[in-house]
Amino acid sequence: MADSSFHDRIDQFLVRRLKRDGSFRMNESHYHPYYEIYYVLSGQCRCFIGHSIYLLFPGDMVLIPPGILHKMIYESALPTERLTLSFTPEYASAFRKNCGEEAWSHIFCRMRLTLASSMQTPFLALAGQLEAESAGSDAYSTALTKSIFFQMLAMIGRSQDSSQEPQLLDQAQTAIQESARYIYEHYEENVTLSDAARFAHMNPTYFSRKFKEATGFGFKEYLTYLRMQKAAQLLLTTNDSITEIAGICGFSDSNYFGDAFGKHFGMSPRSYRRKASYADRCTSENGAHQ
Repeated sequence: MADSSFHDRIDQFLVRRLKRDGSFRMNESHYHPYYEIYYVLSGQCRCFIGHSIYLLFPGDMVLIPPGILHKMIYESALPTERLTLSFTPEYASAFRKNCGEEAWSHIFCRMRLTLASSMQTPFLALAGQLEAESAGSDAYSTALTKSIFFQMLAMIGRSQDSSQEPQLLDQAQTAIQESARYIYEHYEENVTLSDAARFAHMNPTYFSRKFKEATGFGFKEYLTYLRMQKAAQLLLTTNDSITEIAGICGFSDSNYFGDAFGKHFGMSPRSYRRKASYADRCTSENGAHQ
């Protein structure tokens, strides 16, 4: 993938502790084919994910499934320290199989979660053990790392049952969040910057600035991402022509759609469909020979 917003390089599991302050700017929005959990240890920040704006404080976390565009925004003079857990679907497959699909989905039923106060101390204790074991090199480290991580997943799932404090966004942030949802629900139409600004009761210039400030994304960047995700899905799941898919995704010109798709994914729509079809055939043939 040539698109700089797509991050696909990770081993099975990665744990990191990062500190950022208000001077840090994430240069690019991104998404990836693995799961990520951000847990705020200190300070505060903002996250735009799933057309929603979340304010995050110590004890809060965001749970990001694969393929979801997101961006962290640091604006406080007080440094924000966070623990990041990144893992592939395969890494958690045993946990998912043992607890069942319903319990697995429950872990991600809310993208923003505040751990129950009774669970924060044991969660941090497990986090410390996880960091130590993931850096270990003896014969038990790999097994212990996965075991500790699975305990943390279970703790998160149980915390999803607790009541949560409502998000307190200011008037402008609320309007921007609602406009992001409007874009998400109408991206297949000829939605314009003026349309989104009018929905937020702002003039286009002011809206454009506030949207970027609140979400970390430009209006066109966000709209293009939504359309590209839909196009990729249709290429993989339908036999619709490239021209038909372009129209469904809000592009009146199929040539422009092809150029935009190539810039986003690093290959033409036709090549993307062909590559996915070839990968599926290889998987089926390998399965038949086992």
